[in-house]
Amino acid sequence: LQDRYNVKMTKRKSLVLALEPSPSAAEVTGTAETEAETTTGITSQTTEEVGTVDPAALLDYTCPANIGIAINDRDGFFEWYDHDTAQHALKANSSEFEDFLDEKYGAWGITPNEHKALNANWIHWYGDHLLHSESRTIYESACGTGLTLFIIIQLLYEQYDITGIEAFGNDYIARDVVTANRYYDWAVGHYPELDLRKGRICRGDSTNLTSFVPTNAFDIVMTGSIDVIDDPLHLGVSDGEEHRRWCTSKSKVKQTSMKEEQKEINRWFALWASQMISLVKSGGIVIIEANSKPRCEVGAWGGVSKEWWAQAIQEYEWDTQLGIDPTSLEIIDFDPLTQNEYIHDRYNVKLTKRKLIP
Repeated sequence: LQDRYNVKMTKRKSLVLALEPSPSAAEVTGTAETEAETTTGITSQTTEEVGTVDPAALLDYTCPANIGIAINDRDGFFEWYDHDTAQHALKANSSEFEDFLDEKYGAWGITPNEHKALNANWIHWYGDHLLHSESRTIYESACGTGLTLFIIIQLLYEQYDITGIEAFGNDYIARDVVTANRYYDWAVGHYPELDLRKGRICRGDSTNLTSFVPTNAFDIVMTGSIDVIDDPLHLGVSDGEEHRRWCTSKSKVKQTSMKEEQKEINRWFALWASQMISLVKSGGIVIIEANSKPRCEVGAWGGVSKEWWAQAIQEYEWDTQLGIDPTSLEIIDFDPLTQNEYIHDRYNVKLTKRKLIP
């Protein structure tokens, strides 16, 4: 034993933000399965760790082989997307991409080019930032077939003469990920003026991105919309009319249930947004488009209030743990003049992560 010795090493601490389900929600759902599903950790690398990694190597990551079941993947929720997914996949298999930007999709019933006209109202968020950025990487959370980010890339070229965007993203629906990859492979050659580069587009859960996507790595992290979590307390009131009756009921039990439901929706949005914040570089921006207002205000596909975002920065410690500048919060209405019932109450949010002080 006289020539043997012992070794000790210490791993740097990471910044961790855990979003736990509220006790009241756990009591209402009453299942261990739901509790396991709704508890997710959010991790971001420290500044010291990121500074030792070559930027190019950082973005050369591997897509996960398996991603598990998403928290909101229940009761046939993702069947809402089946028609669009199948339609796009069929054309992608034959490389028929020319008409993609002029086809209506989803419940909103608008084409990507019509969406592009709306995006022009806040493209300055993207353009003003990238004009002063040394690199041009954009990550889209829940990218679908990639068309929302692509029309933003077009706008950046048309209005700012910005080219060379490197596009990254993820989506939960496997066929959409295949379509997005094929579309960008096609677009690289079809739109040479954009000097477009395709990064990783993976199948992934937007509430668990830090398990495979590098943190503190992208100039802009955005999403075209945060998917809702339907009936998070399993109250059996997914139907719009029935839900409205609960929202307006004078019953204290139903009033309490609606308040607890909104708290769970708030946590869901916080979980999704926290993952996006973790991916963006210091000095970078996070853009969350088409947020819906609280469910008791808009019915189905409800989200969070405009006022909630400022509260969330403090409550979830996005300022102290993830580096968000509380004064950077900006909000722009998505399409206030439209008569489209699915989008007229929606709005966009922008947050900026503080720059590192040398």
